[in-house]
Amino acid sequence: MPVLSLAKYGNPSSARSAQMSEPNQQIDQDATAGWLTQAMTRMIRPVVRFAVGRVSCGALIELIREVYVSEARAYLAQSNPDRKVTRSALALLSGMDGRAIKAFETNDERQFAVSDLCSEAAILEVWQSDPDFSDSEQGSPRELLIHGPHGTFQRLVSRAAGRAVTPQTALDRLIASGNVELNKAGTKVRMIDPCYMLVPESEKSAIEAGSLGMNRLGKVVLHNTNRFRQGRDPWLQQDRWSLRIPRDRLDLIRNQLRALLETHIGQVEEVLDDEERRPSDGIENAVGIGWYYWEDPSGEDPVKHSASKRRESSI
Repeated sequence: MPVLSLAKYGNPSSARSAQMSEPNQQIDQDATAGWLTQAMTRMIRPVVRFAVGRVSCGALIELIREVYVSEARAYLAQSNPDRKVTRSALALLSGMDGRAIKAFETNDERQFAVSDLCSEAAILEVWQSDPDFSDSEQGSPRELLIHGPHGTFQRLVSRAAGRAVTPQTALDRLIASGNVELNKAGTKVRMIDPCYMLVPESEKSAIEAGSLGMNRLGKVVLHNTNRFRQGRDPWLQQDRWSLRIPRDRLDLIRNQLRALLETHIGQVEEVLDDEERRPSDGIENAVGIGWYYWEDPSGEDPVKHSASKRRESSI
């Protein structure tokens, strides 16, 4: 008489328990997936909010895909140093087509042009380069009728930005940016500045500092997330806030907290200066601390919906 496998033909009550637990496991998995996507949405939202009005969604997605391939390759190489990183493994991690992965890998030093990043700049570029909209003899963009099927601003917008964008929407943006103007009759549009300004000079220092700060905070999050399986000590990450600060006290609070943080900054600089080695001794490790202040006039900060407590800590 053959021996029956308990895994297949085991105790009926055990089988019923296993069947009953499967839906619960699925519910737990779905809840975890929902929680993870909410957490990642909080991480991504500031980047998207920054991109709106500067970089198109399509360009942002292309940039994310490019970075994803690079980071996935680094992850696989670190996880299995003795194994070659294959496109199959990259495809499994990224969910991307192998041809797309190859395109990113063979063009890893690609430089984005302004016209790659936003539709406004793409419109100006096509206007200057396409003979349907420029004067080939003078090498300059023509003055265009706004509406019409051929050689018009409407046709230009459709070709450069897609049919979903109306000529009036594009016109409003380009007038506001100072790139075009209408004739007196309001029937034609001419280009007065071919360069679309993605970022004003006055914003560059804040963007540079902010991008570096977000990158470093990301390192802290990754370290504290991975430390359990890597057996490492946590890095300090703490936040404090209040949801009940009167608005007429904001100026006072800003000044008090700035003074307090500047005192801390000076103390940290002293510690780092005391511990630094001379350049001739070689670089040992980079160590740093970050400070930032935030407020939310609308009262819609995610912390209000996630918890009533006044602190967050990763340790």
